[in-house]
Amino acid sequence: MKESTNRALLSNIAHEYYEEGKTQAEIAKLYSISRPQISRKLEEARRKGIVKIFIDRDEEDINDLTQNLQSHFKLKGLKIASVPHENDELTVRITAKVGADYLHEFIEPYDRIGFGWGWTIYEMVKQFPKMHFPVDLMCQLVGSIDNTKIHCYSNDILSLLSRKLNAKNSYNFPFPVMVNNANIARYIKKDDKFIETMERGKSCNKVFLNINLPDEDCCLFKSNYLNKKDLNQLADLHSVGSVCCRFINEDGCISSPDINERTLGIELEDLKNVDLKLACITGAVKADILKTTLDHKLIDVLVIDSLLARELNRLI
Repeated sequence: MKESTNRALLSNIAHEYYEEGKTQAEIAKLYSISRPQISRKLEEARRKGIVKIFIDRDEEDINDLTQNLQSHFKLKGLKIASVPHENDELTVRITAKVGADYLHEFIEPYDRIGFGWGWTIYEMVKQFPKMHFPVDLMCQLVGSIDNTKIHCYSNDILSLLSRKLNAKNSYNFPFPVMVNNANIARYIKKDDKFIETMERGKSCNKVFLNINLPDEDCCLFKSNYLNKKDLNQLADLHSVGSVCCRFINEDGCISSPDINERTLGIELEDLKNVDLKLACITGAVKADILKTTLDHKLIDVLVIDSLLARELNRLI
């Protein structure tokens, strides 16, 4: 068996066992091989690093952090995922699983749900359970990026979550996230399809939002929607980051009117008016933008990793 094929098989078996909760006997029947072979393949998956074992010893510390942060920010819900140091991929996967298990409890029949995009949201959506009732609407809240090498996962999120939530209607955002200048944006915003898209976003009663930093690791910079001059401008204007691609300062206000006018997506004020704002966030480097977002009531229910939680707790 080719190594790539074998790794794919090991990954699939590990997924069925560790993430889907199937027994070794059930997996053996699924793949038409013996149960001892499944056991050996799970061990091989661990040896090859396909399965990474993380032992959680921080339960008491997590409980204290949860109580402190939830009380300080007056959140409607908070879960902290205990994660290892210096393993971003595992941090995202663990936090996304906790996010899926927790945040799906806030979804109700006939909700109208909007979403931002990004890696953590995508990983969370992959873990979402299939609901037994329908939601009325799923819609993307911000425009997409056109560079397929810079993953924003907007179409994947829409497709997966629409199926899992039995959405009666689902819509992408058929415009780029940003254009070259405000004149082009103003022209687009007069388009009937754009107006219809924005009205759908405004009608959502629940949203999954994303936050990002104004630096060269930002997908907007990597895909050339922002350049170094834009980043310098954001730094000069004391931007702490973006919420659904809207860059804000510590006061919770738009930091650059110019960049904001070029951005196509839900407006910050419309986002504030949503009934319930949910987020699954990873990365201790996002503590400042997360604190600002929480200070200004832009998140109601939150799932974060333990490293970010400790850094956030240090800031309050």
